[in-house]
This record gives sequence, C-alpha cells and structure tokens, in this order.
Amino acid sequence: MSTPPSSDKDTQRRRAKPPGVGNPPVETAAAILEAAEQLFIDKGYAGTSVRAIATKAGVNLASAHYHFGSKAGLLGAVIHLRVAPANEERERRLDALERETPNPSVEQILEVFFSTLALDGVAATLPRLIARLYGEPESVSQPLIEREFGAVSRRFLAALGAAMPDVDAEVLAWRFYFMIGAMIHMLAFEGPHTMDPAERRSEDSLRRLLEFAVAGITNGVPRAPEEK
Repeated sequence: MSTPPSSDKDTQRRRAKPPGVGNPPVETAAAILEAAEQLFIDKGYAGTSVRAIATKAGVNLASAHYHFGSKAGLLGAVIHLRVAPANEERERRLDALERETPNPSVEQILEVFFSTLALDGVAATLPRLIARLYGEPESVSQPLIEREFGAVSRRFLAALGAAMPDVDAEVLAWRFYFMIGAMIHMLAFEGPHTMDPAERRSEDSLRRLLEFAVAGITNGVPRAPEEK
C-alpha cells in the first residue's frame, strides 16, 4: 500500500523552527541568558519578569519557559553560567598550589580564592551579579549560594584549617564568613564612599581586600578575658 502524499500542513509542521524567533535553540538560550543577566543585575529578582527577559532577548515568552522553566530556573542558570568557571579555576589553582607548595600560607590560599575575580570574562559581570544575589531574600539566595559556593567554600576552609591547625573549626568558619561579607561589600562598592571615584581602581580593591582578609583570618578578634 502506498504512503499518502503529505499535506501542506504536514510540510509546514516538519519545517517548524524550535521555540524562539527563528533562532536555533542554542542561540535562543544564549540570548535569553544574556538578557536575564542584565535585568537581574539592574532590577533584581523581584523587579524582573520572565516576560521582560523574553522581550529584551527578542524571543517569545513560551521560548523562555521552554528553555529554563521559570524565573527561578533562569536565575539559577545565569548564576551557574558565571560562577562555575570561576570556581573551577579556583579549585584548579588551589590544587596546583598544594601540589607545588608543601605547606601553603593563609595569604597564598586567599590570594588564589580572590584571584578569579579579576579573570577575563568574570570581572565584567560576576561581581555585580554576586553582589545582587547576596542582597536577595534568603528564600531566593540561599539555595543558589549553597549549590554554587558550598563545595568550594568547604574546600578552601579545609585548606585554611590545614594552614592553621590550632584554630578551632567553628572559629575559622566565622572568620571566613566575615571575610565573604567584606568581599561582597567590595563587589557592590568598589571603594570607600569617602574616596574620589576617579581614584578607585579594582586592582587596589583586590589587594586591600586580600590584606584585610589575611589579617582577619589569621588574627580574628581576641576575646576579652573572662572574669574569675
């Protein structure tokens, strides 16, 4: 029995393009991510809608949902796109440091931790994106922070613990926590508000952050003597 000829509707269905506005799926997804990143940085999570992202990307709303499912999925994809390469490089550099240096110092370890903030492709948007993420409500930020930073933070805490074996793990965790707070503040504001903006330079900010972090991690805040 012969196969019946295809109708015009069948032909059109086979020729239908993936969701988007005539773009291949990879190009569509990339355009959506770029638009989402810009809007999340500028307006925050609550101030950004999937419709606004789709409009900025030049795709239809269904395409954004097709590729990323929801606004939360979009934020997670944007964060992972920027954070994963930086964290992979952090761990690669820490592995190299530990391989080449038997007992790396706290300063060497933290220098590796902060160094990826100045990488090409990272420095342009990651600082503002991370600063924005930490300013979001915990219901939005905490799952992403744990997913993207949990493992690498524990990796560096272990290295710092090995460099300072006499420091209690809980004390070290608090010092690391405050160090991250200083880093987030620097990412949001490149220098003191009392300084002339023209005099602020990112390389100076990173150097001063490292100096501050080393002092805080190694010395911490001494406890007042207990009364007897």
